[in-house]
Parts: sequence; structure tokens; C-alpha cells
Amino acid sequence: MMNSISLSLTQPRGSGSAPPSAIYYVDPAGSDANDGLSQATAWQTLAKVNGATIPARAWVLFKGGSTFTGQLTLTAGKHFGTAGNITVFGSYGTGKAIIQAGVNGDCGVYGINPQYVTIRDMDLRGTGTLVSTGSGVYFENTLTGGVYLRGVSVIGNTISGYGLDGISAWGNPADTSGSGFDGMSITDNTVHDCTGNAIQWRGCGITLQSLTTFGLAVVQPTIINAYIARNTVYNCIGKSKAIINSHSGDGILLGQSQDCLIEYNYVHHNGGSGGGLVAIWCYDSQRITVQFNEASFTTVEAGTSDGGGFDVDGGSKDCIFQYNYSHDNIGPGFQLYDYSGSASFGELPLSGNKIRYNISENDGGANGATSAKGCLSIGNDDSTRDGTGNAIHNNVFYSSLTGAVAVIFLGANHNRITNSYVANNVFYLTGTSSKFIYTFNVTPAMLCIGNCYSSPSTSIKWGATTYTTFSNWRAAFPTQETVAGGATFKAANPSLVGTVPVGTIGGFDPLLLGAYKTQAASVCKNGGQDLNALYGISMGPRDLFGNTIPQGLYDIGCYETA
Repeated sequence: MMNSISLSLTQPRGSGSAPPSAIYYVDPAGSDANDGLSQATAWQTLAKVNGATIPARAWVLFKGGSTFTGQLTLTAGKHFGTAGNITVFGSYGTGKAIIQAGVNGDCGVYGINPQYVTIRDMDLRGTGTLVSTGSGVYFENTLTGGVYLRGVSVIGNTISGYGLDGISAWGNPADTSGSGFDGMSITDNTVHDCTGNAIQWRGCGITLQSLTTFGLAVVQPTIINAYIARNTVYNCIGKSKAIINSHSGDGILLGQSQDCLIEYNYVHHNGGSGGGLVAIWCYDSQRITVQFNEASFTTVEAGTSDGGGFDVDGGSKDCIFQYNYSHDNIGPGFQLYDYSGSASFGELPLSGNKIRYNISENDGGANGATSAKGCLSIGNDDSTRDGTGNAIHNNVFYSSLTGAVAVIFLGANHNRITNSYVANNVFYLTGTSSKFIYTFNVTPAMLCIGNCYSSPSTSIKWGATTYTTFSNWRAAFPTQETVAGGATFKAANPSLVGTVPVGTIGGFDPLLLGAYKTQAASVCKNGGQDLNALYGISMGPRDLFGNTIPQGLYDIGCYETA
């Protein structure tokens, strides 16, 4: 329960220690004829706030637990602060103020060219996910000349019932300069039951990207230095891909982004009506770090792709997905994929990406061999260039599902993912008819090195041929699971510490994932390969549980034993 706001204890993120220049109160029992400068002389309506000129570093506070009908519309020159002088819109009293959309087109908060402004501790409600044509928070940069807007934060809000996005920020300049946002912070929000009336490219729980400018190889990024943390996103169902011809129902999505961090989010039970969606992913982006998140129970409409937990997608370069927990998604727990045309769009090659020290549990529930959804999916449909230097290492992929596939290679040109590695992973399958590897179309060029494989039977479809022993596979492809002429793989039970599956933990917590540690006598201990020494691939400083790596030789899996 939120009590009356305290100037000494409740300073907004990024506002510094200076007190507000003024505090304006809004109460349904107030009057728009008042000055708004005290609770006794509060304003009454959103219309009054929308039309007022608010000084920089002022706070505009709506009475907690009360309902205000309409849309909070913020305008440059009237509602935003300046550097060091953040303007805040939030709640006072007990509970969160409710902004209830009056018509389907209302957003909760709508702002063009916002800067130095914080939206916090409000309850934004649309007219219903299937009928609303608004977003919970909609920010847009229309300035030309490659201008970045700074100082924008969205903190601690509850957002529901909007047909498009929950929280979105877009670059939309008339030129192709890439104007956008620098340092946007989206933290501690709950977004649910949105995206059900999505339109093309619009239908995510949280998204930051461009509407007009694409291709980081040729233009500046639209979004830089964004921070997305401790949000919960669920029941964002999306809309049929056959109707809108694009993905929708995604949890968190970054595009045209650089140097951003996504961490400690809990994204679950999204999708169902939409297709081509993923819980947390990026595309056309560079140096994105995704860590300490839980993604689960993502679904897609029948016959559509994706539906996974995490995805490093087309045009992504030097991104790191690490220390995440994915489980019970209809699609792959983790995916590395480049789509057709990414080069022609001016996007960077799918290169230098790392997926490491994660856990995937019972993902790919749609039976990978028939629907191209494995625990791990690796694909490429761009025929014009290679994706190089990617590494998927030290993860655990566990599945008890019948017909599970640990690794799927898909797309017409996945053989153009070169000088890339699937290494030091545990592939632990206990269901019948399981397969370690299944490839579509062509023979993969990626190297498998130092992995531990455990399954009731061995099935490796590599190119056109299915191999039922590791010796036959390696005889046909001598570079696979081989270093200096010696075998690097382990075909044995990994000897985990605890009982799996673990299931839902309600947000990433390594203390609740200890079952995926390996025992001291496991074949995984000291069984991994040094990818830096062999291939120049940095393996990072720690394992999923915070242990420094290596301790002796590298282990296989997400846990480094002492």
C-alpha cells in the first residue's frame, strides 16, 4: 500500500536530491478553478493537467485510489523538465491513481518528444485488450536531425486493457536520421492483458524501437543506453498473424537499439492469439545484454513460428544473453536467427553474439522435429552473407517431453552461420523419441564442442543423414566434437544435484535453481573446453550462480564446481 508521498524519502529516479519546484494535486473532488497547489485546492480533471503549463522539476500527483477518465496528454513546452530538473507525474495518498480510458483510442499516457519526465506509481487502464486502439504509455520522438531525448523514466505502474502496446517508445522523425531516446528507464512496472487488438508491428508488452529508420549498419541507433528491469509482463495475447501480417503478443522487444540492459524481468503466459512472438528478444540491435530474467509459458497461434523464451534475432551483433531461466514455452528456450533480407535492410550481420550460462527447461513443447521448435533453435534465411563468431555455451537444456529436440538447425541457409560454436552445454533429455540434433535443408557449419549428451537413445540428424551413434557422426564429420584429434563430448548422465523439472519460480532467483548444479563426481566437472584459448571467444567472468570461472578447468553446463 502506498501512503502519502514523502519529499525526503520518495525522490524519483534521476531527479537528484533537489525538492520539487512545485507540487500540483489532482482529486476528483477538487475543482479546475483551483490553483492545484495543495490537497485542499486540488485540480479535478485530466483536461486541466493536459492544458496546464507545468514548471520544470514540478510534481503532478493524482489522488491514489481515485479514477480519472481519459488520457494524460503531455506536450513539449508545457509538461517536461530540463537536464537536472525532472518533472514527475504520479500518485499521492493511499494506492495508485487510476487513469481509465474513456474511449477506445485513449492511451494512458501520450507524449510527443518527451524529455526529463517520469511517469510513476499509476494504474493505467484501457477499454479492453480486444477493442482498445491505444497503448498504456506511448512516447514518440518526431524531431529531425538525429536528436536523442533524455531523462525519460516509467516506474512502478500497473498497465492493462490496451489493445496495442503496454509501454512503448518510438523514433519517428520525418527524415531518416534515427532520432530517438538515450537512457530511457522502464522499471518495476506490471503490464498485463494488452496487445489483443494489435496492428502491424505494434503489439508488445514493452517495446522500444523505430517506426521509420532501420539498419544499424547504415544509420545511428534509435534507442541507446536503455534500462528495462524488474518488470512483470503477462497475458499479452497478441492478434492473429494472418490478420496483421506481423508478430504480436511479445513480452519485451528492442529494435534499432544499442548498449541496452534488460534484467530481472518476469515474462510469462504471453501469446496464444498472435504468431511469431517471443517473450524477450532483440533485432537490428548491437551490444544488448539480457540477464537474470525468467520467461515461461509463451504460446503462439497454430501454424506460426517462434513462441520461445529468448531470441537473438536478425541484424543483432555482439549481444549477450546470460544467466536467464526459460521454461515451458511452446517454442525454443533460446534462439539465434537471421531472417531473409536483413542485409538489404542495412542491418548488421548476426555475429559475435553469446548465449551462455542459461537454463532451458521443457521448452520447444510443440515437438521440434515436426514444427521446427527445439529447446535451442539456430537458423538463417539470409543467403547473402555469413554470421560469424557466435557462441552458445555452458547452458543446460533439459526436457522430459516426448519427442523433444535439443538443437534445431532451421532456415534455408543456416550453413552460413560460420566460425560459431555450440559448446560446453548439457543436453539432458528424458522423454521417449527424443533427438539431440535435427537439421533442416542443409548441413550446419557450426561446431559442436565439449557438450554433454544424455537421452534414452541417440539421434543426430546432421544434414540429410540421421546418425544413431556419436562415432558414426564424428566419422562422417571429423571436426565435430573433436579438438586436436581427440573426442571432446560426454555421452553420460550429467548427474545434477537436485530433482528436475523445477517449474515456475516467479522471477529469476539462482537459489531456486540449485537443482541444475552438477555433482562433484559429474562428468561435467572439468570436462569443458576453453573457448577463448581455442577460438578467441570470451566466456565471461562467472557462472549462473555467481561462481568465478574457471576454477581449474572449465566445466560443462551452467555451474562451475570448486
